[in-house]
Amino acid sequence: VTATSGSIDITVDGGYQPEVISIPKGKTTKLNFKRLDPSSCLEEVVLGDFKVRKFLPLNQKVTIPITPQKTGEYMFSCGMNMFHGKIKVV
Repeated sequence: VTATSGSIDITVDGGYQPEVISIPKGKTTKLNFKRLDPSSCLEEVVLGDFKVRKFLPLNQKVTIPITPQKTGEYMFSCGMNMFHGKIKVV
């Protein structure tokens, strides 16, 4: 999935949907996480490369703006590092 409007919705339910997203370098993209899964494992999302750790309340949208300065692949995961997603910066 590619960010076209500068915003991407990510559903958190037994993992991340979509699991791989593509965003442009040097532009701010809003990642909108919405957690539908009651599992405590998924209640946090961690974007280590961007020094972000955010609590995701159930059934609420949490927006995390990121502005990557380098192309490449960046991982994000749940707080327990069991579920993973990938951000491709192009």
